[in-house]
Amino acid sequence: MANEWKVTEYNSTETDTQSNGDKTVYTTTMTESNYTYTTASTSNGSTTTTTSTATVNMNEMTIEKDGTWTSTRDISSTSNGITQKLTTTTSGTWAFVGKTKGDEFKKNERVMFNTLSETNTQVVSFGGSSQTTTSTDTYMTGENVMIYTVTESKGKELALEAEMGNSSTTGSSTNSTSGKTTIKLAEK
Repeated sequence: MANEWKVTEYNSTETDTQSNGDKTVYTTTMTESNYTYTTASTSNGSTTTTTSTATVNMNEMTIEKDGTWTSTRDISSTSNGITQKLTTTTSGTWAFVGKTKGDEFKKNERVMFNTLSETNTQVVSFGGSSQTTTSTDTYMTGENVMIYTVTESKGKELALEAEMGNSSTTGSSTNSTSGKTTIKLAEK
């Protein structure tokens, strides 16, 4: 696990379903150079889809032996003479999830990434001038956690997968969310 990695492939799909049948599907796809984000909203049997694209300038992750990790993602896009660049730096701690009674996972097959800090810097450039906005979120240990299954671990390649799902009921209304994220990394 511990290594300097570049993200070669990232795919994430989240589906929000309302009890009336309305549904919204959010899809994010990234390669080493391209970013695509699609929203498909279905209401009353009609679907509206919007897609935005950008260029991936950097998408790297460092996993340290001391149980810490950092990642940096730099994405830019240009539309109507306006250039936007978003740099996200995230850091936290990581650990393998121990085997528990009744689960089907092998030792070191699941890993937990605990996010402690995330900083977003957006630079918007137009007409020869630019504006920079920076925001930082910090989290308590255990507040922002993702658990991934290690689906492939070779010396210079690593593949991770996470699934999520939840539902809530208020009166006669039930809403649910489900999703899946896959990440492929290669040694830098």
